[in-house]
Amino acid sequence: MPASRPPGPDVFAGFSEFGQALGAFLAGRTNVRGAILSDNRGDPVDFAHRPAQVSALDVQIAGAQVEAVAARVQDWCSRHDMGSCEILVEASHGLVIFGVAGRECVLTSLHNHATYADPLGQLAAFAALRRQIAALFA
Repeated sequence: MPASRPPGPDVFAGFSEFGQALGAFLAGRTNVRGAILSDNRGDPVDFAHRPAQVSALDVQIAGAQVEAVAARVQDWCSRHDMGSCEILVEASHGLVIFGVAGRECVLTSLHNHATYADPLGQLAAFAALRRQIAALFA
């Protein structure tokens, strides 16, 4: 599985086991610029990023901005017995994928636009990372 590759020198892999998991996710997917785990206030728990592509601050801002949306969408899905959800937003500069990862935390990943060809594959890889992060809380 590509997510288990150790991060290379082009990836900053955070400060904790969460950052290491995020860094391994980036290492296995060259189209991912950064990923962050944020708490229920939008504050960073840990993150990983490719400094040549996106700053640490920009990754943290992205995580903070989607927290409220992720929580509301997940609440709606839960009320309708739909289980966990991953949310994909496509923009002119790339993809943002996010979802609740457990313990009232939100996981967010930033993807390059031009290098992805399979949005469902991106969602599946993100869902696997979300489950891995949730397992770290257990």
